[in-house]
Amino acid sequence: MRKLPGKTRLTGLIALFLLFFLPSLSVKSQSCLSGKVTAKPSGKPVSEANISLGVGKGTITDLHGSFRICGLKSDSVRIVVSYLGYETRTIHIKLNPGDNNLHEVPLDPLPVMVDEVVVTATRTDNSMLNTPVRVNLISPRQLGNIPVQNIDEALKYAPGINYNRPFGIFSTKANVMMRGLSGKEQGRVLVLLDGVPLNKSDGGTVDWNLVDVNSVKKIEIIKGAGSALYGGNAMGGIINIISGKPESPLFLRASLDVGSFHTRGARLNAGGVRNLKNDKNSFFWLVNSFFKISDGYITQSEADVKANPYIIKSDMRETGANLKTGVSIGSKHTFEATVNYYNDRRGTGEKVYQPEGNTTDHDSWGVTLNYRGKIGTVNAVSSVYILNEDYKKVNEYLKDDYTWYDVLSTRRDYGWMTTFSRPAGKSQQFTGGFDFKNGSVDAYDKYYTSTDIVYNEGKMNTWALFVQDELSFFGEKFRVIAGLRYDIASFYDGSFRIQDPTMETSFMSGYQVPEMPVQNWNAFSPRISAQYKWSGNNRLYAMFSRGFRASVLDDLCRSGRIKGGFKIANPAIKPEYLNNYEAGLDLKPLDRTFFSASIFYSRGKDFQYYVSNGQTIDMGFGDRPIFIRANISEVEIYGAESELRYDILADLNVFANYAFSHSIILKYNKIAGNDTIDLSGNYLTDVPEHIFSCGATWSNRIVNTGLFVRYSGPMYINDQNTVDEILLSDRYPGYTTVDLKLSKSFLKHYKATFSIQNLLDVKYYDSKYAVCPGRFISGTIAYHL
Repeated sequence: MRKLPGKTRLTGLIALFLLFFLPSLSVKSQSCLSGKVTAKPSGKPVSEANISLGVGKGTITDLHGSFRICGLKSDSVRIVVSYLGYETRTIHIKLNPGDNNLHEVPLDPLPVMVDEVVVTATRTDNSMLNTPVRVNLISPRQLGNIPVQNIDEALKYAPGINYNRPFGIFSTKANVMMRGLSGKEQGRVLVLLDGVPLNKSDGGTVDWNLVDVNSVKKIEIIKGAGSALYGGNAMGGIINIISGKPESPLFLRASLDVGSFHTRGARLNAGGVRNLKNDKNSFFWLVNSFFKISDGYITQSEADVKANPYIIKSDMRETGANLKTGVSIGSKHTFEATVNYYNDRRGTGEKVYQPEGNTTDHDSWGVTLNYRGKIGTVNAVSSVYILNEDYKKVNEYLKDDYTWYDVLSTRRDYGWMTTFSRPAGKSQQFTGGFDFKNGSVDAYDKYYTSTDIVYNEGKMNTWALFVQDELSFFGEKFRVIAGLRYDIASFYDGSFRIQDPTMETSFMSGYQVPEMPVQNWNAFSPRISAQYKWSGNNRLYAMFSRGFRASVLDDLCRSGRIKGGFKIANPAIKPEYLNNYEAGLDLKPLDRTFFSASIFYSRGKDFQYYVSNGQTIDMGFGDRPIFIRANISEVEIYGAESELRYDILADLNVFANYAFSHSIILKYNKIAGNDTIDLSGNYLTDVPEHIFSCGATWSNRIVNTGLFVRYSGPMYINDQNTVDEILLSDRYPGYTTVDLKLSKSFLKHYKATFSIQNLLDVKYYDSKYAVCPGRFISGTIAYHL
């Protein structure tokens, strides 16, 4: 039996202690207020409702809807009771010495569509339906109902999301795309964590695994090109993962998890908020930690298993922690600091001699300092951040000879983001700001069966200024938002070189560039949008926006093996651009019913694609084509998406959404005269033409239930739209998955959860004919304080 790592055992012991011994703790005080929060009309208890008595004073209800606050000194209090999806209640009560009981506090359900305040769409606080752009929100209530192992899985039921995590928890990466862009790359959709970018400059990728599911409060999804506010990576849209903050003096959640493939894990979330001086200032702290380990499964096909005696299970283990703390000075200034840590090791299913075989390893840490405040009439938000990832990949294989080399890559991104906004009367608001980001990669492939060391390195600076004007007419009936951003990007210190080459890497020697030239690019990104809103939940909007993306460092400064051949670095590659036009509507045709729809048309220019340079190379197993990333194509994308939500009862909700995308290469420019391939008229790869999902959630006294269905249609495998030699088809087949989640509260502070992902055990494959894990069953026991 494999021994658990020391950190893993320690975290597990802490979670066990908290799970079984903390329920015995109690708080004693002289003056207390208690009560029970219920939902109309069912009378069902509302757990985790917020109970606030002012800054630093409050709690949340337990699993039976009950709460108790002690240590109250005044003779009267103002209590605010809130929970997402219900109307907030404010109650004034006179306090008597000793215990005071409110008995029952019933909450009225809100209509199916709550006009939530979002921050991502305009970089300022705005309600969803006052922002003329398509915004989807995954609320805390929805997050609690969807069965997920990783936070990106919560996105797959949002309208139009192209989601790709083929191996579940064993995947080394996941891609989440939208609006008809290829699901092969994450770099065209910007992913933020509390407003700070997670996309790495090296490859545009995002390590979704490092975000603790239990720490997330909500997720905002902004559709269409967002470069007018966020620059590169946002040409297809923006996803902002927003973490929660404590709202009571002390809260704690400890849980133990088990699942298929001998998966086990634990999570610990704790925090609190306290008053400082004269109840005007407050301090909060928050700790989130988790670990997971699993024996895994064999991802390779039966044919590969028979042909390769060194295939083993692809397993995983991971540990993560997050510390957030902050101080609020009055109601105008808040300072926060966040520290993140994450480490994993995932096996890729082959072992010859190395102790754990072929593996990938991410050692990540990050620090964010954030200020949010108001200076006179100016609102300001400023964040300084650094995100560092040390990536290691062990490669070994035995064919004619044994080869072993490690990939070691340090990827670092740091930056400064600042936004200022100021109202100009009641119907106008100006917003402006600046961003700076530096991204770097310092990597090498070190061979242990020869003397070769292959280096690649490079850096990129991006500076940007942006402005935005928001105008309202006739109250909020007509609204116009116009913005413009100017970005300057600079690539420098690029290098690709080989030390002590042998036959292992001699085929690369002719492509060394020890000192790559400095490259500079700039781009203007405009956006203008307008809407007509004739009632609270009914509106029409239209928008034009332009997106752009500079190349990633991996394409600028690294040459190496890729699927099907060899790719060479191209430090001269230019940015790509996308003009996006869209229109949409939101309707509330009936009580408890909400409908939304959008149509879009996008035209891309200078899109970056791997294209043959007309040459071949022998990498030791015959001639293979040489590719280079180049601006060779114009693309056309159009489509539509819609969503219908209906509250049958306050605690019984259903939804359905559908998205259509048509993505083709309009024009293909060859860079080599002997290139016989013409991609004009071909479909973009990894884009399903049809995506459909639906689901239902039911909260009741017996067991809370969530049932979800998702269909993802066929999508082309390669750029030539030809039959793949492994899958024997030109397209991945479409597939349907069903997910189920059941939860039940018991013994006042405990909650049990049972989930089945891919209930029907559907098997689907990637381009190497590796198979998904199929049905995944998991269970959780959690303790709440």
